Amino acid sequence: MLRVTSLLALAALLGCTSSAKPLAVAEPAPPAQPTPAAPSQPTQPPEPQPQPDPPRDPNDCNPFVAPVVRTGGSLTVHAPPKKSTRTFLGRLRSHTDGALSATSKRVWTGPQVPGFVPLTEGTMELFLLDHQPDGSFLAFYRDPYGAGSCTLGDHRNCDYAATLFAHCGEVRWSIALSDLLSRPDRLEIQDIRLGDGTLYFNEACQSYSKEAKGKCSALVAVDPDTTQVLWRTPNLVSNGRFFIADDYIVSGYGFTAEKDKLRVVRRTDGKIMQVIKLPKNPEDIRLLEPGVIQVIVYPGTTVIPFRMEGWDTDTPKLVRLGGDAPAKKRTRKRMPPPSR
Repeated sequence: MLRVTSLLALAALLGCTSSAKPLAVAEPAPPAQPTPAAPSQPTQPPEPQPQPDPPRDPNDCNPFVAPVVRTGGSLTVHAPPKKSTRTFLGRLRSHTDGALSATSKRVWTGPQVPGFVPLTEGTMELFLLDHQPDGSFLAFYRDPYGAGSCTLGDHRNCDYAATLFAHCGEVRWSIALSDLLSRPDRLEIQDIRLGDGTLYFNEACQSYSKEAKGKCSALVAVDPDTTQVLWRTPNLVSNGRFFIADDYIVSGYGFTAEKDKLRVVRRTDGKIMQVIKLPKNPEDIRLLEPGVIQVIVYPGTTVIPFRMEGWDTDTPKLVRLGGDAPAKKRTRKRMPPPSR
């Protein structure tokens, strides 16, 4: 009985197994592969945008660029300039060699003239050019005799003008100096200087002061921005080169058969601070060394040194030093005093 029961159980088991579907074995799924990205287009660099030019430095230039040779009127200017061959200094400060008449040829012997500085203004020609501490250029123009405004045959004043050029050529101001002279005749500008923004010049006697009844040779200060005359000294104070030293000006006056004197003038108001007698009329006044000036007197063969005392006070004083010294040796022609 037990055997029959076992066989029936086995038969039942076999029948059930044969009719069932086989079990499926699940294989592990393969790891997901990343979807390849679409190929990217090469990145193009952005197109350069136009950039504004950087602001130009107004001093970024070479003011001494100039043509090798220039001419204007009767003046010829070389780059570099020619050396002066003058043997007589005289009272007139000029950067040219040659006579002052319109028909006479003149050669520039001063500092190199920038190309932007004109050699003429109308009939006037360039006679002086001073390079200023701030890089600007003071140009002084005058009419030669016979060019238009004046001749050697009369005593009318010549036309004069001054222009200040910035480092790169911009005109800061320009003045017709003829309009500022105290009278229309018997005056001429022998020297002109710019100091701390103020323009100084003398309206010298053309010849003997008696011909102008003593009304000549004052020193004048002008505000160039307004063309206003700030002050004018008394007459017979300056008829040649003068020298600016800090708050004061050293000027001289002298002529044949006239009193020769040196003066210290205060720059703020034109007041005469000191008067010194000289043996001859002064031709030039220069700084010899710090605190000492030298005065070259006519006919240019003697130098008189002076020490500048109290120059930083309200009581400046020139003190004569030792004996007179001979000027540097150079051949000079003794010439009669200038006269028209």
